Amino acid sequence: MRATAYYLRFRGPVRALPRATTLLGHLFWWYRYTHGKEALEGLLERLQETDFRLSSAFPEGWLPRPKLPPLQVEDTDLRKRLKNLSLLSFATFQQVAERGEEALLEAPEAKEEEGRLTPPIPRRLRRTRVGIDRGTGGARQGILFAQDLLFPSGRYAVYALGEPPFDLKEGLEFVGAMGYGGLASVGAGWFLVEEVRPVDLPEAREPNAYVTLSPGPLEGALYYEPEPYWGRLGGGYVGARPFKAPHLRAKEGSVYRKRDGFLLLDVTPSEPPEMGVRVWEALQVFPLGVRV
Repeated sequence: MRATAYYLRFRGPVRALPRATTLLGHLFWWYRYTHGKEALEGLLERLQETDFRLSSAFPEGWLPRPKLPPLQVEDTDLRKRLKNLSLLSFATFQQVAERGEEALLEAPEAKEEEGRLTPPIPRRLRRTRVGIDRGTGGARQGILFAQDLLFPSGRYAVYALGEPPFDLKEGLEFVGAMGYGGLASVGAGWFLVEEVRPVDLPEAREPNAYVTLSPGPLEGALYYEPEPYWGRLGGGYVGARPFKAPHLRAKEGSVYRKRDGFLLLDVTPSEPPEMGVRVWEALQVFPLGVRV
């Protein structure tokens, strides 16, 4: 499938790698800042009718493993190696899309230690922090917590299908300059958009189902991994009560029978951040064809 790849390089640590739903939230705030509230409302109304889809970020040349029916393997070591595969190279993804998990038996990702193909894994740093008393600005007694930071290496790619309803490169550059996710004020989540170019993503030639590269709705999912999610408000509402309404969604790699799933889910908290405001989460199927 022909898509457009936006290659990102992180300039420091990040709390979590960009995922499509949160990335779209950042982009929608950027759109509101540059075009106004009414323009954003109009964009959300027509978004479901467009073919625009945005993926989560993955290491360049790697995609999430499709959540297909698992292969039964007796060899314990091989079974463990297969279980730990979460990302596949483009070449292996193509084979799995055509033949199912049986193709993993020949994949270089499933080899024994010598010669095994592995994706770049971000270095993880865990640090301990104290809670801050917002009244005094000092340390809050009894509040100590651990915080993980990721240090990605190499380039990451987000993919776009269809015609973006706004200047996607300009929007991503804004997000990269302001910082994706938490701790942006101390430099986390900053990235550069290094390159934009067309790319052919691997998929089955005669598909009868579709893998998503974005968190998607549970409705229509055939094989999927559910994920409880309790997102935080961002943009102009970071000072309000922080959490959106919790919901369940399907993780990247989940498989759908149809390719056009899209849902604007109402996740407005019980106390809206502003009178009359509704909060939406864009759950979409970014479809790559597979055979099941």
